[in-house]
Formats: sequence, structure tokens, C-alpha cells
Amino acid sequence: MEKGEKIIISVVVLVTIVVIVGAAVVIPTMMQEMAKPESCAKNCHEMQPFYDSLQDSPHAGIDCHECHVHSGPEIFLYMKEMTNHLEGISEGLREGKSLEETTAEMAERLEREPPTTASLTKTEHCMKCHSTHKKPLAEIADPGISCFKCHTTIAHTGHKVALYHGYWSPDLEDRECVACHNEHDVTVKEETCEACHPPEKHP
Repeated sequence: MEKGEKIIISVVVLVTIVVIVGAAVVIPTMMQEMAKPESCAKNCHEMQPFYDSLQDSPHAGIDCHECHVHSGPEIFLYMKEMTNHLEGISEGLREGKSLEETTAEMAERLEREPPTTASLTKTEHCMKCHSTHKKPLAEIADPGISCFKCHTTIAHTGHKVALYHGYWSPDLEDRECVACHNEHDVTVKEETCEACHPPEKHP
């Protein structure tokens, strides 16, 4: 092996080691910072409304990643969002729009078609803290129904959708209401919510 080849190999090995060590130090620190709600609001203009609503909710004291991160290498969770942002910005700039106009349109699009809560969180995330929760739906509902079918707004507000007793509301659109309620008599079944949560316990 010639001297030049040895130098190249040594440089490649050294760079690889630096990258690996750097990633091992930087990524955990970055992920810890990104988990803070205030960081989400500060670094992403689209997150400010979610940050504001979180501060008024029962979950105000926890980090975003307690509910919004799956197990595994967390950094890859953001690749789709990064790609979508880059594609949206590129498309806007190709159309001759300014960066400000492009990002404003992206924010408006998100507000018109927001991601569903169920697509961002899973029942097992809830159960990390609520593992002692009784399961009143076990005998009457599809096991595939998640917490967010009824509690779609509970994460970021104090409003409990499951307490709606028979009144139509846009908040309940596309929810699996009949899993807990009779189709024609929409009062709460005795064996569901109120079995564990008597009405007087709720604000």
C-alpha cells in the first residue's frame, strides 16, 4: 500500500470517528432541546398555537416527546417534515414567490388541513402515565379504537369530548360515537365512561 493511500484511509477513518463522536454528543443534546415545548414554538412558526393550547391544558408540565415520539432513532421522525418543508419552499420559489409568502401559504395549508391527533400520538403513549386507567370500552367497542376517538382534544385542552351527552357538535364529527353510545338514544351507557368517571367528578 502506497503512502498516499495510507494517508487517504487515515483521513477517512479520522473523519468517520469525528462524525460518529460528534453525532453521539450533539444528537442527544439536540433531541433534548427539541423536546421542550418552548423550543417547538420558537423554532417552528406553525407550532405556536399548539404551544399556547398546551400551556392551558392538564399536560402543560410535560415535554412534547412524552406523547409525540415513537421508540427508535428519533431523528428520523423529522425527515418527512423536513422533506415536506423543502419541497414546499422550492415550489413557492419556482413560482416566483418570496420566502415569506411561501412559508405563510404553508402555514395556512396546515391550518386548513391539520394532522389528526390520532396520527401523531398512539394509545400506548397515554398508557405510559395512565396505565392504571380502567378499560370500560373493552366489552363494547372495537379494540382498534384509540383514546383519541373520544378524547381527540384532551391532549391540548381541558375540554373532554367524551362528556358531550347527546348534543351534536362539530368536535364530534367522524368520531366513533356509537362505540360508547346507543345509535338512537345518545345518552352515555352505564357501563362506559360514567362507570369510572361519575359526572360530579368532572369540572
